[in-house]
Amino acid sequence: MFTSKHKIRSALFALSLALIVLGLLFLVNAMGAARIFPAFYDIENVLAKYIVVIVTMACGIMLFSNLATLVEEKKLRNGLTIGITTFSTVLTVPLVYVFIAIFPAKFNGAIGPVGKIMTIDKIIDGFVAWFGNGAFLTVVLVFMLILSIVFIAFPLVTGVLAVKGKTIKVGKRPDSGKFGIYLAPLPVIAKQEAENK
Repeated sequence: MFTSKHKIRSALFALSLALIVLGLLFLVNAMGAARIFPAFYDIENVLAKYIVVIVTMACGIMLFSNLATLVEEKKLRNGLTIGITTFSTVLTVPLVYVFIAIFPAKFNGAIGPVGKIMTIDKIIDGFVAWFGNGAFLTVVLVFMLILSIVFIAFPLVTGVLAVKGKTIKVGKRPDSGKFGIYLAPLPVIAKQEAENK
């Protein structure tokens, strides 16, 4: 029997999946593969399109990932966590590639066949339109490269930890009382352990 908690959680899972699907549709539009949302498709700056894609997908993936860690049944929790972590990683690899390849493309004009598929030239034009073509643009591109690496590394780390029943917390450490970053059991596991005592 579904309780109100299960109904809310199911609704949030549905919302996360809807956001992911919407993000994929935005991505298809941003790549120019289909004209699903005409107003979005017609945005001239491709960078603006990809920002919408990234924000939409990130919201959906983070919501799904957080909900997965609340599932009481271990096999289902791990299955959902591994699934969303794999999906997130596959989507983020091209993002990291773009921000690595953007440097030789910007400064040496070396785009290559993969760069053409990823529309790196248009992405560079979008950055130039927003940030100019000076030294500040280089700072922005370096920041975006670091951010893209964080986007791929953080979900991988948290996904592996979640499968091991752990999570990263920031606050007073239970052992020393000092403020810092530490590993703790997932809340659902801590609750189960408390109930079994």
